[in-house]
Amino acid sequence: MYVPPRFKVEDQNTINSFIKENAFGLLISTDGDVIHDTQTPLHLKADGTIYGHIARANPQWKSWTQNSKVKVVFSGPHSYISPKYYESEFNVPTWNYSAVSVTGDIKIIDSQDEVLDFLDALVQDNEGSEDPWALDRSDDRYIQLLSGFVVFQITPTDIQASFKMNQNKSFEDKSKVIDSLKHSGCPFDHQTSEFMAQANKL
Repeated sequence: MYVPPRFKVEDQNTINSFIKENAFGLLISTDGDVIHDTQTPLHLKADGTIYGHIARANPQWKSWTQNSKVKVVFSGPHSYISPKYYESEFNVPTWNYSAVSVTGDIKIIDSQDEVLDFLDALVQDNEGSEDPWALDRSDDRYIQLLSGFVVFQITPTDIQASFKMNQNKSFEDKSKVIDSLKHSGCPFDHQTSEFMAQANKL
């Protein structure tokens, strides 16, 4: 992923928090001339490895033993930025965005205990704190469903993070853009407004 230096994020804690908050990632791998991509929920472990799963009917996993190098892209808040949003006079249309691109080596997890541990962790990531649903390992109906998907582990070898949030603009311009997005009719713009304020410490 191309990352302009002024928008590059290197703090690992910031990156980890971003991945956890935007964990529905795009998994990309190749099989010869074929490029596979699948959107799937992912779980980041404390040791930095990433776990996920795809349907066994999805052919993407079949090439991983020959081509173990994959990429996962996590996308966060993003919005179109109109020149009229700025306080200064001369500007051009642009797009504010946030993304983390992880390159790594993938392997299939065969251990049923490890698969169940992953499922427990993924459910905990996404269930609410009040009366959360939990997988009942004693219910054979759930265990029989395990054959329908493939669980994988990714060990990252490179991580690139870019938060393009008008860091190159003046305080006045950034404040005006944040306010313009905040009062937009699009919910995505509201998210970008909040993220932009956080990224620029405003």
